[in-house]
This record gives sequence, C-alpha cells and structure tokens, in this order.
Amino acid sequence: MDWLIGILLVAVGAVIGFFVARYWFGLRSGGDLEEQVEKSQKQLADYQREVAEHFATANALVEQLEETQDKLKNYLAHSADLLQKNDAQSDLPFFSEDTMRQLRVASSMNKDYRSTHGAEETEQVPKDYTDQRSGLFTETESAKRD
Repeated sequence: MDWLIGILLVAVGAVIGFFVARYWFGLRSGGDLEEQVEKSQKQLADYQREVAEHFATANALVEQLEETQDKLKNYLAHSADLLQKNDAQSDLPFFSEDTMRQLRVASSMNKDYRSTHGAEETEQVPKDYTDQRSGLFTETESAKRD
C-alpha cells in the first residue's frame, strides 16, 4: 500500500505541477505578448509620423517648385514681350529711363549739329593732308640734292 500512496502522491503532484506551470508560464508569456504589441504599436506610430513628415516636406517642395515655375513663366513672357516690341525704347531695355532720355537728347543734338555744320566740315581739307610740310621726316630742298 505504501507504493500505492506513493503513486497517488506522484500523480496528484504531477496534476498540481501541470496547473501551476500552466498558470506560471501563461502569465509570463502574456506579458511578453503585451510587450510585443506595445512595441509594434510604437513602431507603427513612429512610421506614421515619419510618413506624415515626408509628405509635408514633399508638399512644401512642390509648392516651392510651382512658385519658381510661375516666376520663370512670367520672366519668359516679359522677355518675349520685350523682343516683340518695335519701340525704340525696347532696343535698350537695360538702361534706366533717365539714361534713355539723355541718350535721346544727345542723339537729337548730334543730328542738329551734323545738319548745320556737316556741309562746312566736308569742304575743308583735313589738317593731316595740308601742303605745308612739317615734322621730323620732312625732306628739305638741300637734302634732296645730295
């Protein structure tokens, strides 16, 4: 009978040990699962934040690109208008208005001067070509005879 009591005690110990082990490891593995779930949720939140930052940056860059493109279109349209104008002012668009006014005045004064003095100046022989000889390289009559 002692051996029967021993077998019963071992069987009861095994059943109790089975339930204690199941309870003990069940709590521990449940904690691990909760930690894994929390870790996964944190990673997902970080990923969502990074994606949101990426889209915000991309949106800002697209807006900046559109603004630059609009400026370029306006510049090209303005340049095309300048090239198509047949105005005298558009020939020199890089001068200021004051400079353009001064150039026009100087040009008209030059035209007036040429129209009034042009005929007189053309009748006169330039002084470089006068009959009188001067300078170091002129030949004198005595030098020609030698």
